[in-house]
Amino acid sequence: MRPSMLRMRSLWLVAPPILLCFLDFGLTLYGQSETYWSGSYSDVNEISPSFGKYLSIHPIAFVGAGLVWIAIFSSLIAILPEKLAMTVSVCVVLGHMTGAASWLAYRFGSYQACNALFLLTAVLIVGSFTLGRSENGQTVINWSRTGMPTWTRWVLAAILVALPIWWFLLPR
Repeated sequence: MRPSMLRMRSLWLVAPPILLCFLDFGLTLYGQSETYWSGSYSDVNEISPSFGKYLSIHPIAFVGAGLVWIAIFSSLIAILPEKLAMTVSVCVVLGHMTGAASWLAYRFGSYQACNALFLLTAVLIVGSFTLGRSENGQTVINWSRTGMPTWTRWVLAAILVALPIWWFLLPR
């Protein structure tokens, strides 16, 4: 049997960050004020300066930026070696779990929902690692089947790492 270009099993490593990202972004949209939803987009309630800026433009700009973010971290998880991919997966999961928990705790006042979120997050991480690991540490993309030199993978990874650093870590 000929090996395929994608290792479908490893896609499990992408599922938890996508789910937590959707939860965080959904709570962010739900948590906006009536003033915001009546068209006053400058009345933004968001701690992330980057995503706060997109919210202040329009909710569709926020959703578009969220989809770009999902594409970036999913691509990064797909091209990195397994342990680095797992690290990125956990980093994104923890970041969005924290974002979701801040909404649950401070906007909606639900301590119990936060605890349920922490339990769900742990189950998602363990489940994705159990279902997504390979015996030999392969990536989601079988790089040898792409026909591209290995260095292109690392250049792409460097670009994909630089974007979130610029987006989330550099103060503006």
